[in-house]
Amino acid sequence: MAKTIYSHFIFLLSISILLFFSETTGGLKRSLSFELIYRYSPRSPIYYSNLTDSQRFEDSLLHFENRFLQLNNSQAMSVGYEITAIRPRIIFYGSLYMVFLTIGTGNGTIGYYLSIDTGSYLTWTQCKPCINCYPQNDPYFDPHQSPSFIDISCSHQNPCPQGNYHCINNRCHYQVGYIDGSYTKGTLSKDTFGFRSSHSDYPEFIEGLVFGCSHDSQLVVPSHGYPSGIISLGLFRESFAMQLINHGSQGRFSYCLPLRGSTSMSFLRFGDDIVQRGPVQTTPIEPSQGVCFYYIILNDISVGTKRLGFEPGMFARKPNGSGGFIVDSGAAVSRLITPAFERVKKVLRAYFRHRNFVEVDPTKYGISLKLCWLFQPHYQSLMPSMTFHLQGAEMSIPWQSLFHIVQQKGIFCFAMLPLETLTILGAYQQTNTRFTFDVLQLQLAFNPENCEHDSQP
Repeated sequence: MAKTIYSHFIFLLSISILLFFSETTGGLKRSLSFELIYRYSPRSPIYYSNLTDSQRFEDSLLHFENRFLQLNNSQAMSVGYEITAIRPRIIFYGSLYMVFLTIGTGNGTIGYYLSIDTGSYLTWTQCKPCINCYPQNDPYFDPHQSPSFIDISCSHQNPCPQGNYHCINNRCHYQVGYIDGSYTKGTLSKDTFGFRSSHSDYPEFIEGLVFGCSHDSQLVVPSHGYPSGIISLGLFRESFAMQLINHGSQGRFSYCLPLRGSTSMSFLRFGDDIVQRGPVQTTPIEPSQGVCFYYIILNDISVGTKRLGFEPGMFARKPNGSGGFIVDSGAAVSRLITPAFERVKKVLRAYFRHRNFVEVDPTKYGISLKLCWLFQPHYQSLMPSMTFHLQGAEMSIPWQSLFHIVQQKGIFCFAMLPLETLTILGAYQQTNTRFTFDVLQLQLAFNPENCEHDSQP
């Protein structure tokens, strides 16, 4: 299946490469967008049609639990620990979304499913020769078959980029270790990337993008053949988001996630391909030395009309690197730092008790969430929303994005979980909102949108 897909993509490459050069030569702006492939959708290469929506939801919670254990452990480590060795995510299980793209030109063009990671600094895939590589369903990338491939050289006079790379035998090498024992090692390289856009059936191409060619990769947790690496969107010089500044993105990327269970296409958009409709709010992104995550400032939370009045600093980053509030579409649901979760849990219990809802034990229903209640007639009209009070903005989360409805079991559950070290805005609470990240202005913009229509220009 993968060979059929990328063979078709290569055929389209030969048709459209002249179109690409005529557009760039004439100074016309290109559409920069990737189709977002939800891990549990029929468009995913690892979709299992025999699972129910509830089973997919539970799988997403359990599947990504390991990532949050890594976040907890990595933030508990000392700040002085070598930065390339404590990347706090296991990237292969670090995203709910993938993109399909090609790397290389000529006979070396290969199509890959790469996991999106907003907490990583380098896009990478496995390359030949592979000293020690984990099994993947797509062929390993062969640099010798791609005439546009370039190894980034180095010398005493021409050193590697600072911070994460080392010059060995006149080539820039990288090594990323993960705290569960997984790692990737390889060389810093450049090649042409191709992708399907939202405006055309033909591929778009970007030449000379920096990526990691991994010749030695090890996974502690099996990957089941996908993804073949990651595409990085973190706040770092070599990330995909930062490199596209030189290719028309203006430092901006955006996505709009449809409600869970939707079959609509959605896109990861860049630059002029981003259209923000309706009232747009903005809040600053907090930069942090050596950290790729997108931290924003959360001051307080409201449940319905009740403002909880958290003490200042509850959601702030601590001197040891713990705490803070990150936006992460790779997280299945949001996580509240444990003291805040306990307060919200108490308020929700009082809210539903006052309206005569019956609370039930989630474990008796095979649910991994912490708070569930039985349906009652017209329950939808009684459901509360939640508001995140951000710096300079108010983010409203409607009840449809706040609670997980399990129709066949007659219950609904609060779709957030506790986490010891920080707070995360996850994918479930991001649905039907367009998020636009500006890596130059260090600003996050967001606005309500029907993401079912994201496939429309």
